Amino acid sequence: MDTREKIILACEQLAIKNALGFSRLSMEELAKAAGLSKRTIYRHFASKEDLFEATIDKVTDEIIARNLRLSDSKDINTIIAGVLQNISYLINPQFLADLSHHYPMLWQKIDQIRQKKIDRLIDHLLVSSKLRLRVDSGIFKTSLLTAMSEILSPEFILKSGMSFEQVGLEFLNMFIFGAVEPLSNTKQEASLANLTELKVNLADEQNG
Repeated sequence: MDTREKIILACEQLAIKNALGFSRLSMEELAKAAGLSKRTIYRHFASKEDLFEATIDKVTDEIIARNLRLSDSKDINTIIAGVLQNISYLINPQFLADLSHHYPMLWQKIDQIRQKKIDRLIDHLLVSSKLRLRVDSGIFKTSLLTAMSEILSPEFILKSGMSFEQVGLEFLNMFIFGAVEPLSNTKQEASLANLTELKVNLADEQNG
């Protein structure tokens, strides 16, 4: 592992895994965690913002890669749960608040990365889950990305009072299974039952 990677890993551990956030992370803490001097850190990164951006790049690339590997699963609920679990690692409530208030440009970067790569992810999910679109793929993907930018944003999630997993689950379920259903439709009821079971499983994971 080279020095640059060591610095980024230390930043990820403190800011994201330990939920310290970027704004409360001091260079002294980072240098101590990485086992390096502040001078060495600034030799590789011109500013804290450059380091934070590099950390975001690393984490989002890993999340996208894990989501694409979910294509091995045959069950759509497993895929949805896996996607949400992977994303929630980065977008936890403390981290959302930190990005929203102190580093809105980093949130925009996350959103741009998400929009660039979501198209490939959608194709993988559709193929692996053996689902097909009933509408034009361009309309579906554009609608999904537009809605995602509003719903899966720091402001909406913090105001909703729900966790990122809960918001994401409702959002993806709406796009995959639809927002409304006739009460007499057995297949729709089965989808709702699957959704309820998935909510319980996510709640158990959060409480565990």
